[in-house]
Amino acid sequence: MTTQALPTRREFSVADEYQYDRRGPVRWILSHILRYKTYVFSFLAASTLTAALFSAVPALTGRAFNEVLKPTPDPGQLLLIGLTILGIVLLRGATDIVNAFSIETLAQRTERDARAELYISLLGKSQTFHNRQRVGDIMARASNDVRQLNPMLNPGVALITDSMLSILMPLIFISFIDLRLLAAPLVF
Repeated sequence: MTTQALPTRREFSVADEYQYDRRGPVRWILSHILRYKTYVFSFLAASTLTAALFSAVPALTGRAFNEVLKPTPDPGQLLLIGLTILGIVLLRGATDIVNAFSIETLAQRTERDARAELYISLLGKSQTFHNRQRVGDIMARASNDVRQLNPMLNPGVALITDSMLSILMPLIFISFIDLRLLAAPLVF
């Protein structure tokens, strides 16, 4: 996302410096996050799959109850449903691990890159700039302010994404059962 050139007058420069979009705070954050598209994609895919698997277990449990309530239940069908639920739970655990790994890595790298961008920016400032600034203010920006990017992504974005998917996925599974059942949750 190279969109804005840095000022040409800099005291020091860094070779192969990555250029971030500084036209606004949202674009700046997105340019940091979208640098790691693989982690963004794996986080979104794993979150979606985890939410879908959470919603699949009650649907399969309902099928198991329907099988038990038949006049002659098929034990093989119940075994298959039970093993399917076990497989879903194991797969859900694996996708949840991928989900957590992806968002944590994305958050750590975003924080690291923002801190590196700040350090590179400070390198480019003149000695007059540094003489006018209080050291504590610069240190606070380098440690505390940049640190807030990490919890913004994990758990912030992760919780918002999981919450939205936890609302959406059951509605999708309800619609597969019978569309008329959606009336109550949609009114709620």
